[in-house]
Amino acid sequence: MKATLPLTLSLALLTTMIAASLAAWLMIMPGTELAVHFGLDGRPDRYAPAPFALSIIPVAALLSTWIFALAPRFDRKAVDKPVLYTALWIFVITALAGGHALIVGHALSGN
Repeated sequence: MKATLPLTLSLALLTTMIAASLAAWLMIMPGTELAVHFGLDGRPDRYAPAPFALSIIPVAALLSTWIFALAPRFDRKAVDKPVLYTALWIFVITALAGGHALIVGHALSGN
């Protein structure tokens, strides 16, 4: 199974998330707590220290990319249904990137 598209997209989004985290880190006040969970209405309902908030989703994306990249070697289902596997991989990575965008956006908005 070729994983070129999802791996490239994952690495591009991961690089973007890391750059956004670093940019946000440089712009916020030390000791700031950032939103890490949002309700269905888009309002934050849980907060965490900035280092945790800005790193947790990029770490999850890195771990997800690693798992998705290696899974075909160990799981026959990934090889048998490459279109479904690729779609699931892309969905997970873009969902993580969307969540990270919410956290960084909220951090930079100053709310």
